[in-house]
Amino acid sequence: MKRNNVLLGLIFLLAVFLGWLSYCRLESTDRENYLDFRKVAATPIASALSNDKQALRIVVFSILLPQDTIVHYRTIANYLGEKVQRPVILIQRKSYAEMAVLLLNGGADLAFFSSGGYNSFRNVGEMEVLVSQQRMGQPYNQGFLLVAKDSDAKTLADLRGKTIAFSDPLSYSGYSFLAEMLKEQQETPETFFGRYIYTYNHEKSFRAVATKLVDAAAVTSLIYYRAQQKTPELADAVKIIALSPPFGAGPVVVGKSVNLAQRDALRKSLLTMHEDPRGKAALAGLMIDKYIPANLDYYEPKRGTGFARIKP
Repeated sequence: MKRNNVLLGLIFLLAVFLGWLSYCRLESTDRENYLDFRKVAATPIASALSNDKQALRIVVFSILLPQDTIVHYRTIANYLGEKVQRPVILIQRKSYAEMAVLLLNGGADLAFFSSGGYNSFRNVGEMEVLVSQQRMGQPYNQGFLLVAKDSDAKTLADLRGKTIAFSDPLSYSGYSFLAEMLKEQQETPETFFGRYIYTYNHEKSFRAVATKLVDAAAVTSLIYYRAQQKTPELADAVKIIALSPPFGAGPVVVGKSVNLAQRDALRKSLLTMHEDPRGKAALAGLMIDKYIPANLDYYEPKRGTGFARIKP
């Protein structure tokens, strides 16, 4: 009997310990996905945030490594919150699809979107582009197909059966432009490549090919130019063998939860952000010159070839 009591006690303690671990894991996940900039200490759990109807909820997806950019998004979020006089909640999502669903369902008010993600969902529900980005003097990005510098591959055809890293299935520069090139050859990524992975981050894709974890990667031109400035040894480890036509740089988009007056206030704040020292520094950290008036023509796919590479 005594042995049974000891065994039951151990089982009870194990159950308590596993429950505690589950709670910590859930709380850790919530901290990764949500940042409440009204509080300095702990981040509230998702249910608490969803009930805060006064907050301006901003959703982001970082093409750079999150740890390198979150401080800049925090500054931008605080800047916008001050301008419209609302508390701010920043929500991080892993994929463009998750961002779009959150925005369309009213779970977020404003999104720092990708051009490919926006183009995929622009006709699905109410979504308005407030402003566009200007990066390195241009309102456009391009998609680069990269391989290792010492790779024998010179064209896309040389990558048949090889491994490739894509950033996101809705990313134009990180997937779609290459899928379109393959479609012209009656191929798909599934039939052409031996294996492909989604990194859900352009910088991770870039590093994967630079360190030869994969044979090739499709990334935004921004990542390549940033590597030239910040990590030239990685930029020197790759070469470009194909590039996409120019496509509009990521739009800032609002959903139906934002009224007209707030849209106007947010648009004005974004367009003048580069004139504020804090805003200018945050934009520079994300390699954005400034926000410019929206032009939906930027996000219409450009067909054909012969486009020169946009240089900084």
